[in-house]
Amino acid sequence: MSDERKKVWVDPFQTRLTQRIAGYLLVFFFAFANLLFAWKMISEGPHDPWGQFVETMQTNLPVFVLLLVLMPVMAWDTIRLTHRLVGPIVRFRKTMQAIAEGEAVQPIKLREGDYLGEMRDDFNKMLEELQKRGVPIIKPADPDTDENAKKKSA
Repeated sequence: MSDERKKVWVDPFQTRLTQRIAGYLLVFFFAFANLLFAWKMISEGPHDPWGQFVETMQTNLPVFVLLLVLMPVMAWDTIRLTHRLVGPIVRFRKTMQAIAEGEAVQPIKLREGDYLGEMRDDFNKMLEELQKRGVPIIKPADPDTDENAKKKSA
């Protein structure tokens, strides 16, 4: 099994999470700018609000630029993190759909570092128990696939 995801977006959950984080960041920028401006107004008094606002933005421009530069880094890290959770969920969902359609399935395998490893173990144990009880659910291992997996892991 390859350690690389072939798709950047594997589930709509990632879109919703990214939209939510982007919304939080926009609210943060707005609140932060207003907090800085309000602090300036309180400390200096409201003698020239527009001039004070422009000065506040100019004074704190490096902070805003740094946050804007970090946003893509944070977004990329969030996508990578969600892959470790959403990828296994997608794999579980596809396996359950195959079982519901009466197809035989192979035990679920996850990439190293993926979340839900305990759930995978429990799920695979359930498949084995169903197989022992006479429910033909586990597909025999494909020798070519196993050989390729062994070569990649070596």
